[in-house]
Amino acid sequence: MAGRLAEWVSEATRRRVFRTVGVYIVAVWGVSTGSAELADLFGVPPEWLRAGIYAAVAAIPVVAFLAWRFDIGREGIVRDPRDLLTEQQREAELATMPTIVGGDEGSGALVIRWESADGAHAALFTDELCLGRGADCRVRFYDPLVSRQHARIYREEGAWHIEDLGSRNGTTVDGVAVTRAPLGVDSEVRLNDDGPVLRIELKAAGAETREALASFPPGQPTAHVRLAGTDSATKGSATGRR
Repeated sequence: MAGRLAEWVSEATRRRVFRTVGVYIVAVWGVSTGSAELADLFGVPPEWLRAGIYAAVAAIPVVAFLAWRFDIGREGIVRDPRDLLTEQQREAELATMPTIVGGDEGSGALVIRWESADGAHAALFTDELCLGRGADCRVRFYDPLVSRQHARIYREEGAWHIEDLGSRNGTTVDGVAVTRAPLGVDSEVRLNDDGPVLRIELKAAGAETREALASFPPGQPTAHVRLAGTDSATKGSATGRR
């Protein structure tokens, strides 16, 4: 407590709060003394003079607050430079935070993880997405056995589902071929028997989704899933096309 008080006193001194309030009190004292001498001369009722003094005294907290927030210099009355710097830093932090659009937090999210020749990867999604070889797929496979529009993941009635889009080589969830199926909290998805494995983790709405959003870069992600040890330029063959 003593430390916080000392810190507050130091900050108030830096902001010249005590000096400003002191100058204000001296000014009010001088004006009230002069006004008392002139009140009889001009016939000012004593009640008016007392009301003015009371109002001036009551304004002392306002003067202290303004002295804390603003600085008087050659440029006039301006915001305290340190306050402005703090606000700019806060705005910069907000600008880099993931943006939740369309109630993404309330709908939950999913994290897709996979491995390729260059290591482990992960991407976070909060809305419907398509998996396939096509350039418009949010999870894009560089695998000739994967169809251009192979499968989609979407949310329905509060649960995430995966649906095969009539692909040549099918979609499996935890080793079981599916046409349409709900996803569990942690599922293993393959778009063909020999293709890369996707591990899909579901994040509950609220704190779990907020934590996940803070762990990934903002923006619309695209997951590029490549076969280990193959040249992506050779993966455009007709195999698996539909």
